[in-house]
Amino acid sequence: MAEFTNPYAEADPFVEAHFDCLNCGGKLWEYAIQRAMVCEDCRALFRSEDVYADQVAETA
Repeated sequence: MAEFTNPYAEADPFVEAHFDCLNCGGKLWEYAIQRAMVCEDCRALFRSEDVYADQVAETA
């Protein structure tokens, strides 16, 4: 069996998103595998699609 290294095994799955929390205005962190974002302040969880839709609605 071939051996290989998994680059995702050691990586942090959370990436700081450039969006504000829909509840409290805190910074959101995206967990891309789950397609979800969590607020670093209030710990609210949002679907990424909902956050994107809210951002588009604000700019329109």
